[in-house]
Amino acid sequence: MKTAVYWMIWGLALVAINVGAILIALFSLFATPEGTSIFSLDYLIALSIIVLPNIISVQLFIALRKQNQKGFLFGLVLAIMEVCSFIIYIYRPLEIYIWLALLAISIIGGIILLIRTVNR
Repeated sequence: MKTAVYWMIWGLALVAINVGAILIALFSLFATPEGTSIFSLDYLIALSIIVLPNIISVQLFIALRKQNQKGFLFGLVLAIMEVCSFIIYIYRPLEIYIWLALLAISIIGGIILLIRTVNR
């Protein structure tokens, strides 16, 4: 495949991951009282909700820069799993808890894949 196609796929994955992550992070800040310091636990949780899923985006970017097609495809599978877990959580949060398993697998797999991609 051409490099431009990989960059478009990376852009779509980046947008899809961040749409779900930002929605959930904003929802986690819903009950935060007005005037709360930005260094509180509520904002730390919201920041971690945004940063942790983006580990896969960083891995995909590094795999693209290093021309690692196999690593890119593995990262893409994890990104798809993560987006599916966000969709399940947003539409059926209380009925189906498989979203939590999918999210945990994709984040842990993303960390492992990021370490392997950087060391390669």
